[in-house]
Amino acid sequence: MTEWPKRFKTRKSWNEFGHSHFLTFSTYDRRPYLADDRVARLFAKNINKAAEELEFVVLAYVFMPDHAHLLIHPIREVYSMDGILQAMKQGTGQVAKNKGWISTRLWLPGGGYDSNLSNSFARRLAISYIHMNPDRKEIVDDPFVFRWSSANWFVTGEQGDVECRLLSELWET
Repeated sequence: MTEWPKRFKTRKSWNEFGHSHFLTFSTYDRRPYLADDRVARLFAKNINKAAEELEFVVLAYVFMPDHAHLLIHPIREVYSMDGILQAMKQGTGQVAKNKGWISTRLWLPGGGYDSNLSNSFARRLAISYIHMNPDRKEIVDDPFVFRWSSANWFVTGEQGDVECRLLSELWET
């Protein structure tokens, strides 16, 4: 019997100055690891650290139990999405596994999904999609009360665990 090699989807990235990136990545075997506040908090901390070090802003985010969506915007003219993703995700899984919070690797291999967004209309659609995800997946009736989302920040201005910013120049195109 012939055994076929495992193939994973590979993420395609275009590092284009002025573009935002709509990112999606899933947990290993779609296990609900991000439903654990300790794992989600650790992931949020890594995102904040990566944003500061690699100079990008988070425009919106949501952590679902088995996947995460982020809309980020690099500020540097020259940047690497591979480097940004590595910095955000690196260490979260190893620390969580060492502490016994998860039993396998945290992230599904393959890099996830990355879509370049270059205009305000596309950014607004992505933000709406991100914020409505907990409602669509029937986790909550009101997405503005979901703890692991930036939806409440958009309404109240109160930051969640991931620091978000809006850049006025992104809404004029």
